[in-house]
Amino acid sequence: MAAVLTTTLVIALAVHGVQAAHSAPPDETVSLQAQFDQLRPGDTIRLERRTYFHHGVLRITVPGVRIDGNGATLAATNAPTSAVLIDAPGVSVTDVTLSAPTDGPRRTGLEQHKLVVGGNGVSLTDVTVDGSAAAGVFVDGVSGFHLTRVTVRDSLADGIHMTDGATNGTLESPRTERTGDDGVAVVSYGTDRPCAGITITAPVVEGTRWGRGISVVGGRDVAIRDITVSGTSGAGVYIASEGDPYFTDSVAGIRVTGGTIAGANTDPAVVHGAVLVYSGHAGHSVSGVSVSDLTITATPPTAQRGIGVIAKPGTVDAIAFRQIRLQDNGVRPLLVDAPAPAVETSDFTVNGTPVDVR
Repeated sequence: MAAVLTTTLVIALAVHGVQAAHSAPPDETVSLQAQFDQLRPGDTIRLERRTYFHHGVLRITVPGVRIDGNGATLAATNAPTSAVLIDAPGVSVTDVTLSAPTDGPRRTGLEQHKLVVGGNGVSLTDVTVDGSAAAGVFVDGVSGFHLTRVTVRDSLADGIHMTDGATNGTLESPRTERTGDDGVAVVSYGTDRPCAGITITAPVVEGTRWGRGISVVGGRDVAIRDITVSGTSGAGVYIASEGDPYFTDSVAGIRVTGGTIAGANTDPAVVHGAVLVYSGHAGHSVSGVSVSDLTITATPPTAQRGIGVIAKPGTVDAIAFRQIRLQDNGVRPLLVDAPAPAVETSDFTVNGTPVDVR
């Protein structure tokens, strides 16, 4: 078999002249974009280990290329055009930090999420988002995506947000810190294709300024394993079909297995508990949800419960909680506001003592 030749390009962008003290950083949008545009499928581009400032959106449009960040930082200087958009399939991005201003309002557009995955089969490895005007990583309706050791800090919206029919993806050891909304979120709006076939392994969520820790708000066949969630404004784990104003899709086949939730639902104005299963969209359902082998600690009294199941006005079915350990909580273990046969419980302990929660 003939050897495959991979072209490796090294960015070396000279900045001419000396910047005056306190002046704006040089805008390298044009030179960076030119380097990305000249790639061919199969090429690797290796950045210098330094900070590149960009005032405009950067787009990766060539399929099958590898971006080796080499420890570099791509720092946006203008929140409305702060994104890096991957608009091609088979792109791989490794070892890079991306940042954006966070001193303005929370934004929602594709050009304002810090890193947008818009191509099938995209792989992100050892990527850090350190500030975003919207979501940190936005996975937009693609399949076969793989995120490995992706970290998001201080985003104004969700840390990692998967939506619009994102399917057959994996997240290995994602980490979020101090996100403006949910840490890791699967979201299927009723007008979109449902997200499905997603596996999230060993996620760490350390604090949300608003929102939940790990959420599936509309979706099918999502497996979440070995979670570590702490200090969330709302629920640590939130599985729901929501009504007005979001009108998200039904939920089916969600499995949460193993891990800890500590200090969830810290906002006294929000009553979720550490885990909330909620069917609030009329004509929609939440079914086939299993939560097992979970330790829940330090849920504040204002949360009112450790775990909640609420079906108003939607329906729930085949909801199961097994091997739930509640420790140092000042709340009732379980609240069910749904038909009793729809919820199964077994092996609950409170501070090490077995309890019958039903």
